[in-house]
Amino acid sequence: MAVQTGRTVGRFCKIQIEDAGGTLRDFPVTSIGGVGITYDEVDLSAMQEAVKSFLSGQGVFALTLSGPWDSAAAVTASASGESAAAKLSGSHTVLSALNGGLTPRAFGVYFGVRHDWEAGEPVFGADNCVIVTEYTASPDAGTYSAKIAHVVGGTAPAWGTTAIAVA
Repeated sequence: MAVQTGRTVGRFCKIQIEDAGGTLRDFPVTSIGGVGITYDEVDLSAMQEAVKSFLSGQGVFALTLSGPWDSAAAVTASASGESAAAKLSGSHTVLSALNGGLTPRAFGVYFGVRHDWEAGEPVFGADNCVIVTEYTASPDAGTYSAKIAHVVGGTAPAWGTTAIAVA
């Protein structure tokens, strides 16, 4: 097992999403927006308090992605293990079929630390938790942008250290 502490860079991060057929796929990503859940701040302050008081409200999860537009065939996603580099499917092949669908899909963002991801390193995601709410292609630039968001009734995405499995 390689070193699992320290800083990392984007080239060691990969993203997987379950395609319309129920199989996890890796696809090319250039930028991944902020990963995690943000919570509303509910102000519970009374006028006589010197400092405002807050309570965490409901969590919100949405993730924006962009990358090169690609119509390559879908291939089985990379495995979890040493040097589990992404095995890329086409971004258009995977995301266009999911855009606007209501079936919850599994997804995971894998953070390899100083190398491609392996079990024991950070992962954010879950099974049956997201839908693709936006997918647009920019032909002039040869890129795409997409947004995935938590779906009603879906599993709440969370941080972990094991690969996301499709149930």
